[in-house]
Amino acid sequence: MNIARILIIADARETVDELRDFFELNGFETEVALNAKVAFAILGERRMDLAIIGFKVQDTPGIEVLADVRGIDPIIPAVIINGNNSKKIKSMIIKAGAQGYIPKPIEWDPFLHKVRKVLASHVSKTVQNRL
Repeated sequence: MNIARILIIADARETVDELRDFFELNGFETEVALNAKVAFAILGERRMDLAIIGFKVQDTPGIEVLADVRGIDPIIPAVIINGNNSKKIKSMIIKAGAQGYIPKPIEWDPFLHKVRKVLASHVSKTVQNRL
């Protein structure tokens, strides 16, 4: 079984470190980017299985970062993390094409469940498209 690779895109070093440590402890490989430019360079060099994107990355909305990420890798699933748990924001994120939305503060067990679910769904769709 291949280990899933997660790209974490957020501009707060402590957030990136916390997410990286959490996912690595749970058996995932991670790459981190503190800005969109670094994220795009990583995606240009290697395939990632999931992007986790902050709601705002520097001055760029996470939804725009997602659109640019999809310009490089059109099928990569994404989850956006946001401090605002409003239905309007959640709806906007899902309409932008994210497969998931995680409110802050992060509840780690549900977050891990969501990530695994998104990855399983992505693998299933990829296999179906190859048949």
